Amino acid sequence: MWVIKALLFLLLIDGIKSTKDSQFALDEYYLEASKIYEKANKIHLENELATGKIGALDVSERILNKKIDASLLEEYVEMKISGGLREQNEMLELFEKAKESETSEQLKDEVENGFNMMDGFSDLEKKISEFNIDGVDDYFERLERRLYSESFISEIEYQLPLLYETYQIIFVYVRSFQDDTLSDTVKSILWERIDLLRRISEASHVILDALKKQGFNDDLQGFDSFERMRDVTEKLNAMMDEVKNMEGIDSKLLKVEKEMEVLEELKERNVVNEIKNRFQNLTKSSDFLTNFRTTTIFHGEYGGIQSISPLLQKIKSFSSKMRSFEFRTSISSKKWSTFENHFQHTNIQSGSLTEKFSNFRDCVQNFDFQTSFPMDFLDDFDKNLTQIRLVDSDIQNYTKRLEELAETTDNLHALTERRYPDPAQVDRDFLPLFREYLSEHAWLRDVDNLMILLRKIKDLITELNLDNVRKGFEEILEKMDESKQFLECYSNLETTASDIKELLVLPGKVWNFDPKVLEGTVEVVGMFKEAYKMIEEIKKWKVATNPEIENFPLDGEDVKAVSDGINVLETIRNVRNGLEMMKNLDVENLGIKDSWDLLDSSLSQFFEILSSQKIWNSSDVSFPTNLPIDTIKTFIEDEYQENQRNDILKFLKEIQILETDFPEYPNKLEKMNEAIEKMKEWENEKMNPVKTMVDCFEMECNASLKLPGASN
Repeated sequence: MWVIKALLFLLLIDGIKSTKDSQFALDEYYLEASKIYEKANKIHLENELATGKIGALDVSERILNKKIDASLLEEYVEMKISGGLREQNEMLELFEKAKESETSEQLKDEVENGFNMMDGFSDLEKKISEFNIDGVDDYFERLERRLYSESFISEIEYQLPLLYETYQIIFVYVRSFQDDTLSDTVKSILWERIDLLRRISEASHVILDALKKQGFNDDLQGFDSFERMRDVTEKLNAMMDEVKNMEGIDSKLLKVEKEMEVLEELKERNVVNEIKNRFQNLTKSSDFLTNFRTTTIFHGEYGGIQSISPLLQKIKSFSSKMRSFEFRTSISSKKWSTFENHFQHTNIQSGSLTEKFSNFRDCVQNFDFQTSFPMDFLDDFDKNLTQIRLVDSDIQNYTKRLEELAETTDNLHALTERRYPDPAQVDRDFLPLFREYLSEHAWLRDVDNLMILLRKIKDLITELNLDNVRKGFEEILEKMDESKQFLECYSNLETTASDIKELLVLPGKVWNFDPKVLEGTVEVVGMFKEAYKMIEEIKKWKVATNPEIENFPLDGEDVKAVSDGINVLETIRNVRNGLEMMKNLDVENLGIKDSWDLLDSSLSQFFEILSSQKIWNSSDVSFPTNLPIDTIKTFIEDEYQENQRNDILKFLKEIQILETDFPEYPNKLEKMNEAIEKMKEWENEKMNPVKTMVDCFEMECNASLKLPGASN
């Protein structure tokens, strides 16, 4: 009889039934339809699997409420991980090499101190570069000329007496004539003495040229070269006292080079970027592992189907495994971020990291750190040179006087010849001119001292022993040249101790990470492999063959029709039950009594009319209009604070749903009844199968006759 009830809306067919009876019929019908839907839906779900309309993976996606795209993991399927990933192995290899080549802080300090020390010698390198060794050589040559050249002394020895005697002759004659009134005889005598000026001029020029050739006119510049050389030598000795502490630094530089070579290899291999890319790809792929949660609705629908319980177990295991993988990959991802952040804030400089160390090592490899300069020799030389310098200075004073003598003599000679062309022209101004000249050059009376000085300086040079001195200076200059090359070699590095310090601390910064974070990459790839394998196993799963299930007549639309019909019944039940509940509500003292009474009477009348109609004729029934739902709702929301507040609002919402959807209800209920009838017919066929009988006398034994089923 339940099929007949399915065809009629029992709540509506009997107008004489009481409200209580109608309510019971509706509830009974609703519960019975719900049971039919639950059974039909499960068989339909099983039918979809059995007929291949959906696969096991589709079921998994429904239950897990997640699209499962295994193609996201395909790149990891063939990946070899037993020996580790390539970039991981390269980084671990470099990390081990870095630890093997790691230098101590003490060694780094010693190397840095070496560069600091060399920075302090920049001024000395400049002094050596500016030092003119030619000045020293020139002065040695000058001393040798003074020592070995006899001709210039002989020339001066010859000219000095002439100079002195001529001066004396002029002096005597000029002094003899004190009277300004000159006789013709005196004028003639004085006029003849004008030519003596020519003799003084010639002698002074000869002596002057001889002195200049010997360098007695250069303001002692040669001595300055020796003083600068002494200053440089003293500083070089001080430098060597410090540089001795650097002996053996070449081996330390070599160790630093080895340490830097590993960094260069890290940079050249581009391993860091490859690992970062791997992290990014794994992190992106790990999104596949997220949000694997079983959905109650789908799991409940499939959960009661015994034939697919093995599949459900696989899905459950898969979901559980994915949640575990999600947790583990999140931990690995956090560790990866520490690696990425580390190298994001650790910059490996461009260019060569070893060049400055190797070039400096070239500078120190062939340098003699035990070099010293003979300061005792320089002290003895300075004493002798001081005496030579004093005598040289006196001789240079004579050179300057002789220059003045030659100039004034030439000027006076030219003046007198022009002014006094003959004796008669000699006047009273003649004698004052000569007196002034004689007074200005009165030093000529002691001009023989020049010869004494020349002999003395020769004796001092002889005592100096030029050969030994030159050898001593050549030794100093040779060592100075080695030091100069050493300092220039460092200068050509174009670096400073601060630059070197940045390089020395770089390995400690770069390798300051835990390489174990890289192990997580292999683990995650292994998870992806396992996830892919589990998906493939689910995809291959098939439900056992069952002809009855495969021939199930209801399709998805039929099952949905039953579901839609149940929703219709549920809405009507909710409004009806809500109306019964609200009848007990005391609205006498509320401001909505009139509206509430109108709603109550309208709905009660609607249900009375509806209960007298058959379901297919319910289209003739109209849902009441102009119901004061909004008025009541506004009041309840704004002013009503009693316990039933939420129930009333829910009831009003159900009324609005019923009001909106009521025109479609008859059609939905009719489709539900049609689907239920299909379901019942299918069940009857299972309970009363068609029997066959074979008549082997009249036909072939493989022929069959259909007989009617037994009557009940």
